[in-house]
Amino acid sequence: MNYSLLPIILYGGMAMSTLAQINFESDVLPTSAGNLTMTFIGHGTLMFGFDGKTIHVDPYGKLADYAALPKADAILITHDHADHLDPSAIAATR
Repeated sequence: MNYSLLPIILYGGMAMSTLAQINFESDVLPTSAGNLTMTFIGHGTLMFGFDGKTIHVDPYGKLADYAALPKADAILITHDHADHLDPSAIAATR
């Protein structure tokens, strides 16, 4: 097998293919206004779903293929480090 065709990155002590994961762990919290779905993408990256709206927090392209995820109704950026403020991932969520 040619391992150079399967790029691997180390992130947070875990090996992860650079091909983005599609299925992420989610929790659903019932609220008086409906369910809030919180999806953990990785690192500081989250996706919230509520009342038909999607909010992405710190989209980071090395953790997800944002073209395959729901488009954002809002994008929240916590600070300006590259793993929280990724212009390519932000463009893909729009």
